[in-house]
Amino acid sequence: MFNFFDEIKKNFKSIEPLNSYNLVNISGKILYVEGHKGLTTLSKEMIAFKVKNGRIVVEGKNLILNELTENTMKIVGEIVKVEAF
Repeated sequence: MFNFFDEIKKNFKSIEPLNSYNLVNISGKILYVEGHKGLTTLSKEMIAFKVKNGRIVVEGKNLILNELTENTMKIVGEIVKVEAF
């Protein structure tokens, strides 16, 4: 089975060790997340979730949690800002 994040990891080597999570923002319209630890906020303007050593906040317009599994999610909409805390 094709795994998008595994393919990215094969093609790009990081200077630092890989984080416990991966984020891929495609043109500010789709955000793929791997390694989340659960949602904390869900609205059309903000989606926030926990990661191993903190929290990620996604802000935008018309945000939709399009896909959610145990450790992956796909957010679609007009993504304006992604911040890690």
